[in-house]
Amino acid sequence: MELNNRTSEQDSILNLTRSAGLIFSGTVVKLGESTVPSVAPRDDLVVIKVDRGLRVDPVLGDLRGRMITMATSSPGSLSPGERAVFFTRSWIHGGGIAVIEVAHLDLQAEDEVASAVDLLPDMHLTDRLLSADLVVVGEVTEVEQLPRMTYERDAALWAAAHLRVDRVLLGEPRDPVIVHFPTSVGPPWFKAPRFKVGQRGVFVLHERSSDGTWSEKSLEAGSLTALDPSDFLPEEKLPQVEKVMATLDREGGPR
Repeated sequence: MELNNRTSEQDSILNLTRSAGLIFSGTVVKLGESTVPSVAPRDDLVVIKVDRGLRVDPVLGDLRGRMITMATSSPGSLSPGERAVFFTRSWIHGGGIAVIEVAHLDLQAEDEVASAVDLLPDMHLTDRLLSADLVVVGEVTEVEQLPRMTYERDAALWAAAHLRVDRVLLGEPRDPVIVHFPTSVGPPWFKAPRFKVGQRGVFVLHERSSDGTWSEKSLEAGSLTALDPSDFLPEEKLPQVEKVMATLDREGGPR
């Protein structure tokens, strides 16, 4: 990947880091072969030995020394013994690991990619704050399970958390503030916050999407939801939230 200048290189690394769910540095071991029984050998496959995991889902554990089969986007661009940083998307995690290449960079970019990975939590929080309709500091005073509203396979099974709001950080104050959250642990809900009485923190709330799932559409228009891990942060994270919001203010952000 050739880049015109340092700024464009940094931007490119950030964008690649955000778009790739599995990032690692590694050494090309074999071409045209596979380490996953369900994936037959073919010309666009590359077997890579992982040297360092840079962005790895914890469920995969420590990947150092593991063999990964990658479907490369540019067959012929890699050679046995070549070392690089690989940006990939998940493909198969059973009976071995197979991934789909997004891009790869020279190994010299490894530390810069690691630094970009460290920025991801703040970048994701920034995205959630930019799209939020209401951000408050408060405490859950009541939780009620709602009747099942839809019967699709991945129904959210909504519950409602009632908040006592101590401070509004973004958006227009509301009374009451009721947060709808899924109790289903199936996709796409398994990473959503689960609330209980007495829970205090920062609530980053979004009105239900009219373009979302059937479960979201079943809620009344304007209903507030918490669906992303960053939609709730414990109170000790408030300084981090305020820092991000101050940056957004300086850049003409949402407030």
